[in-house]
Amino acid sequence: MEQKMRIEKIEYEMLLKFNNIFYECIDDFNTKLDSSLNYLDFITLPVIMSSIEKKAYNPFSEIIEKYVEFIVTQKMAAHGYQFLPLGYSSDMCFNGDDAIIHIDIKTANLNNPSDFKNTIPIGFNQTSYQAKLPLGERGGSFYVSDGKEPFKVYPVLPAEYERNGKKKITMTNALLFIYPDYKDIMDEFRSDYEEILSLIDGKLRDVILKILKGSLLYITPEDVEKFLEKKNKNTNIKNRRVLYENIVRGYYIHNLAEKINSGFDLTDKEKEKMSQFIDKLNEATQKLRKREIKPVAIISMSIPNGKLSPYYDKEIVSGKSYGKSIRYHYKDGKFKLLSTDNDVKSRVVFLDYNKKYLDILRGYFTKIYVFETKQKEIARD
Repeated sequence: MEQKMRIEKIEYEMLLKFNNIFYECIDDFNTKLDSSLNYLDFITLPVIMSSIEKKAYNPFSEIIEKYVEFIVTQKMAAHGYQFLPLGYSSDMCFNGDDAIIHIDIKTANLNNPSDFKNTIPIGFNQTSYQAKLPLGERGGSFYVSDGKEPFKVYPVLPAEYERNGKKKITMTNALLFIYPDYKDIMDEFRSDYEEILSLIDGKLRDVILKILKGSLLYITPEDVEKFLEKKNKNTNIKNRRVLYENIVRGYYIHNLAEKINSGFDLTDKEKEKMSQFIDKLNEATQKLRKREIKPVAIISMSIPNGKLSPYYDKEIVSGKSYGKSIRYHYKDGKFKLLSTDNDVKSRVVFLDYNKKYLDILRGYFTKIYVFETKQKEIARD
């Protein structure tokens, strides 16, 4: 018990320290994000193209992840933590005096609460906790509860590192960015975009035949159709889709309207339809800008160390990818050994949130603790 208490105390102190470090970065982070949104009109078309399969692709998630890694690495170094480029672990890893700290950056969409509602998905290279693994067919699965079962999700990270006779505890933390939903905006313009694709797609065979006419090869319409229907073995995407998406990018991003109008023998009516889509793109940009594709919440989490079993065994189980990932169902997120009824210390802390979304967030989180100079629960009205 004494060892486990010591581990939780280290985790709690590290969480406070890390929250202080990243909290310093939030203003700079928001400023950089605002600068990116100034260029939103240049990426509206790629956003629509990436959202064609009834999804809403967030163009900033990967960039934000890289930027957060950059500023966190700088700040951690300034506070005496040495960056440790340890492969096959989390997004960032740092060497401290008594701990190896792993930090993972995660993003989630507000309309997909299964990724953040009182839970967080964790790769097995992002935790040291052994998760419960259900046995049996789906619908009839069960967990062996006697604690002796050999079947678990055994993660990549050890509970502690030992080098040259010195042991360092493994700390795992996550930064979760929750974004607003804008699928409705994509849905509004999806049919217009599909019409443009259909228009170009319907011309592909004839344009290719015209280009290849007079070549030494004898090409039939059937040969061209076979080529268009062929799928890439790596992406499973048909050649026709690759071609018409390239044509659309050439038309609207690279200003090749005149060349494409001529090469595809577009009628005046078809040219008008292609041109009208520019107005749709401008309208979509304005709606996205008004929606503000900025995080509605930034949440810092401390993931329990593997040596804290069995206290978190019921809450840490196999994830969606059977035996390949883990889910921590934190609910109130308490440090179980450190918290008392009058002094709750939470593993899940809001570093920032948009007050406009507070009622929605309340519906997803059992407890909401915000970080100021210390953790504080937001009282209900």
